Amino acid sequence: MKDYAALGELLTDFPQVQILDAAGSADAVIAEFLKAKERVSTFSEATQRKIRRAVTPFWQGRYISLVDDDALCVKDLLLSPKFFLQTEFFVDSEPFPKTDETRLGEALKLADLSRDILNRKLISLSNGELRRILLARLWMETPELAYLNDPFGGLDPAFRGKLSQTILGIEQAEMRMVVRLIREDELLPGLPAFVFEGGRFTPFEGELPTELKEVAAETLGETYEVLELGEAPAGGELLFDLKSVNVQFGETEVIRNLNWQMREGENWVIMGPNGAGKSTLLALLSGDHPQMYRNDVTLLGAKPGRGLNVWEHKAKIGFFSPELALHYKEKLCLYEVLCSGFSTSLGLFEVPTWAEKEKARAWVRELGFGSPDVQFDALSGSERRLALIARAAIKPPKVLILDEPTQGLDAAQQARLFELLQFLSRETSIIFVSHYDEWPPCMNRLLRMPKFSN
Repeated sequence: MKDYAALGELLTDFPQVQILDAAGSADAVIAEFLKAKERVSTFSEATQRKIRRAVTPFWQGRYISLVDDDALCVKDLLLSPKFFLQTEFFVDSEPFPKTDETRLGEALKLADLSRDILNRKLISLSNGELRRILLARLWMETPELAYLNDPFGGLDPAFRGKLSQTILGIEQAEMRMVVRLIREDELLPGLPAFVFEGGRFTPFEGELPTELKEVAAETLGETYEVLELGEAPAGGELLFDLKSVNVQFGETEVIRNLNWQMREGENWVIMGPNGAGKSTLLALLSGDHPQMYRNDVTLLGAKPGRGLNVWEHKAKIGFFSPELALHYKEKLCLYEVLCSGFSTSLGLFEVPTWAEKEKARAWVRELGFGSPDVQFDALSGSERRLALIARAAIKPPKVLILDEPTQGLDAAQQARLFELLQFLSRETSIIFVSHYDEWPPCMNRLLRMPKFSN
C-alpha cells in the first residue's frame, strides 16, 4: 500500500483504524485522502493553530487580552448556526461545519466539560482545554468520517485516559474514524492498528492492549510539592525567586501563594494537570506575563517595575512552547532558523557569523536532520518542533525553558533531545515541563503544581 488510495482500502475493510506514525509523515497522506470525502470532521493541531491565530496574533496575548467583551467565546464555536473565525486579526472565508445543538449535552459529557465553559473566551483556554472543546465540536458535527490527528499531544494523564474512553465510545457508536498516533504506548484496545513507515501502511506487529490503562483521576489540590530527583551543587546563584505569588483571571485562580526558588545548577521538571498554571509560571519567568508586576518576583536578579529590562532578560533565556511551534511563520531554511537563536528575534535580521553558521550546521547533523538548507516549512511537525527547541538552546542561554518539548516527537527524536539537554546542562540551567514521566538524567528537581477547585 504505497499512497493515499491504500488508506481507502483499509477503511473498506476496517471502518475504524488507528495509524502509528512515529515520524509524522502519514498526516499529508491522510489529508490527501480526506480531500475527496464529504462531511469530514478533523480533531487536529491545524484547527487549534487556526483558532489561536484568529484570536491573538502572538502567543502571549491570552495573558493580556482577556477583557474584550466582544471576544469569541466557547458557545460561539459550539453553537453558532454558521460559525466563521472572524476577528480583527483574521478573517476566514469558509465556515466551520454546522453543529447539532441538541447534541451539546452529550458532547460536553463526552469531553468531560461543564456548561460553565460555554462563557469562557477562546483566548483564555489552555491547549488541553481547547483540545477538549474541539473534541466536543467534532461530536456535534455528526460527520461521516472523523480524523483524530495526534489527539493525546499536550494532555495530562487523567484526560488522556478520559479521551481514550471517548474514542472507544465513538467506536461503539460506529462512526467511521481514523486515529493517527505518535507514541506506541497510546495505541488503543480493539481498534485495528497499522504502522505508516516508508510510505506504506503495514499491520502493527506488536501486542495491542486488551483494555485501557488505569489512570488516576485529575488531581485537585491545595499545595505545591517539591521533590529531589538527584544531586545539585549547593550555593549556586539565585536565578528565580517567587514569594507568595498569586495569578488569577477573573475569579479563576491559576496560581495560589506559590513560594519557589531556582538556583544555578538546578534543573527543574514541572508537572501538573491541564489548567494547573504550568505555562503561566513559565510566562512569569520569561517576563511575558503582565501579572508579574503585581507580585513579588525576582527574575535573574531583577524585579519587574524596579530595574528589570524585559528585552535584556529575554536575551538570557532560551524558550520553547507548543504555542511557538503553532505560530512560527518565518520563511527560513533549517540552519537559518537555528541561527536566529543567537538573537532575541524570531526572524533572521542580521547576517550570522561564520562561527554561528558552522555551529548551526553541526547541530543539524547531530540532531539527525538531512540537509541544513531544507526549508523550515517543508519539515514535518515533529521536525519543526525539534528545530525550534534547538533554536532556543543554541546560544546557549543562561536558562533554557521548555514547555512540553517531547510533545509530537518520536522515540529517536526524543533520545536525541535528551542527549542534547544532558550536554547543555553543563553550562545551562533547564526548566522542563512535561505530562510524561520522561526526562534526561540531568534533571534534579521536580515541582508538582496542583489544579485548584475554583
